[in-house]
Amino acid sequence: MASLLPQTSGPLKAWRFHPTDEDQRLPHKFTPNQPITIAELGAIGVLYWNIEVKEDESHMQKVETICKERSYKNRDVVNIHKDTFPNYDQKIKTFFEEHIHEDEEIRFILAGSGYFDVRDKHDQWIRIAASTSDMIILPAGMYHRFTLDDKNYIKAMRLFKEDPQWTPLNRELSSTDSNVFRLTYLKEVYGATVLPQITGPLQAWIFNDNGEDQRELHQFTPNKPVSIAELADQGILYWNIDVKNDESHMEKVETICKERSYKNRDVVNIHKDTFPNYDEKIKIFFEEHIHEDEEIRFILAGSGYFDVRNKDDQWIRIAAKPSDMIILPAGMYHRFTLDTNNYIKAMRLFKEDPQWTPLNRVDPVTDSNKYRLSYLKDAFGVVQGQKRTSDDLGEAGVGKKVQTEGAAASAE
Repeated sequence: MASLLPQTSGPLKAWRFHPTDEDQRLPHKFTPNQPITIAELGAIGVLYWNIEVKEDESHMQKVETICKERSYKNRDVVNIHKDTFPNYDQKIKTFFEEHIHEDEEIRFILAGSGYFDVRDKHDQWIRIAASTSDMIILPAGMYHRFTLDDKNYIKAMRLFKEDPQWTPLNRELSSTDSNVFRLTYLKEVYGATVLPQITGPLQAWIFNDNGEDQRELHQFTPNKPVSIAELADQGILYWNIDVKNDESHMEKVETICKERSYKNRDVVNIHKDTFPNYDEKIKIFFEEHIHEDEEIRFILAGSGYFDVRNKDDQWIRIAAKPSDMIILPAGMYHRFTLDTNNYIKAMRLFKEDPQWTPLNRVDPVTDSNKYRLSYLKDAFGVVQGQKRTSDDLGEAGVGKKVQTEGAAASAE
């Protein structure tokens, strides 16, 4: 058992990286700044110690203890200064290329300062400002990069389990995402190797209830867009998996199914000219409801709209198109409609037997359903949603639990 445990507090500063065209050596902070705590860095696998560097080198006692307990057998010291380091400008560009290593990256800052940028769960950059006395360990398989700051000087001790070397596997190589150390990192830290996205082509906006046909856009003027990150905050998961004729997209789908325990699937194909009772069915899909399990849809062709309720009980309209995979959490109020193209082909994924069981909101017991209450607590930290009047409910719901099975039931 380690006697020197990593710290979850200290002078280390980190923040969300603001991607601009400014010099990479500048802070790149949002306004206002979006700080990241040391504990949050720890949650994504970054380890940290603050070991005060002293002239008598008494700090090395703690360093030696960490080396012994973590099996670091070798070390060297790098001294980088703009005026003395060979090919300085070229080298810092090389360090700043996004990459992983197949072993930990361990740096103990003896003098000067610099920035380590690391990717978070949503593939966004976090900037870590490392300065004298900071020891930072980045896990094998974590995407990262390094740059000096505008002082252009750093002196750091590098620690290694084996012979000293620096072997980057750049992200631009197609093989890096499937590297065994990358996959191991994702599995150990996040429990999955194909993580949901918070960027991509998916479009969503606040729904304008203007009385038009449900299949129209229903946008305000100007439009009120909702980002994928904002959808994620409500519990919605999203992937964009390019649908290809050779079905190579199924590799990622199968991985998601395995990691999220989806055992069964079917494919629904809905077209106005061929789907039985089309007009009646799309009205049923458009009734506001929840499910007691996730709703998982991977769009293979065509398009449609998923409407979901936000924290303020407003509708958000999500425009789903080919290659979009969307997961709505159990207990989230939602509805579905095709758009004016009147066609969609979607794969439905299930943890158990394929079925579509809506609990309509018009039924007063739905608001107190345990999956609804769990969703509210998990997503928003509350235990009860907004009350709705009979005027709000109108004549949309059927007031009962309906179960329909098989591929002909629903794309929703």
